[in-house]
Amino acid sequence: MTMVILERKIVHGITTLCSHISYPRFVLPLHKHVEFEIMLFTKGSGKQFVGEGVSDFRAGDVALIGSNVPHLHLCNTKLSPSVTGNGEKREPCAGEAVQFRPELFPAYMQDIPDYRPIYDLLQKSQYGVRFYDKGIYDDMQEMLDELDGTTHTARIICLLRMLERLYHCHHTELLSDTAYNSSNLIPDVEEPVNKVYTYLYNHFKENVSLKDIAEYVKQNPSALCRYFKQRTDKSIFQCLAEIRIEHACKLLTYSGMTVSQVAYESGYNSLTHFIAQFERYTKQKPSEYRVQIKL
Repeated sequence: MTMVILERKIVHGITTLCSHISYPRFVLPLHKHVEFEIMLFTKGSGKQFVGEGVSDFRAGDVALIGSNVPHLHLCNTKLSPSVTGNGEKREPCAGEAVQFRPELFPAYMQDIPDYRPIYDLLQKSQYGVRFYDKGIYDDMQEMLDELDGTTHTARIICLLRMLERLYHCHHTELLSDTAYNSSNLIPDVEEPVNKVYTYLYNHFKENVSLKDIAEYVKQNPSALCRYFKQRTDKSIFQCLAEIRIEHACKLLTYSGMTVSQVAYESGYNSLTHFIAQFERYTKQKPSEYRVQIKL
């Protein structure tokens, strides 16, 4: 099932296009943004989806995600029982991210020898990259602390040092078989269809009403429904169902949740309604889907 990916707009401060953002927990659905992202996983463990790939992550891991590469982090506290087989309680996930715009670099940096290592690293980031050298996490954490104390040119220098450190890593892993093109520019996030998608992705686990969506988009409900249908050939609530079912498919694939738990975590209060919609969109019952993907 082809899904529209949440186009996320990062709001930077007025003095920089390179921001440090803390994530005390991972709640965003599958999304992308024009910024490159260095992610330090500080707590917990789970599944990291980058482009076409999926891999395990744990506290102490470091990753670099390219511009406009779709990604999602699912925590094991959601995917599996809260207590491991050893009786240990699973820790919620958290992370620290440095998100920075492509405009910070020269337009033809591939032709500037001084920038060539950084250019090569950013090209590789379109696959998503994980870094495993001993000490890399501590080094990046130290430089992140330095970044927080800098502004203007000093901040850019600190970012370049972080990227240079990643470039010189010997033990790396690509996270996707497909490289996403950084020229795949982000659309106008204020366009009504994109605003509807943004609202649905951010609220699909809740009881979504047309009134709330229309208020968020600042349009008349009936006019918004007509406009959305004309632009997408789908109703707003068809798209909501697709988003919920896509999320349910990930949970059925990677978690140990029961079908009832998956339904609740995907925004359904009625198990019967969930099973009916799941079968409508996938042509299988949830239990059949789970058996098939395990084969």
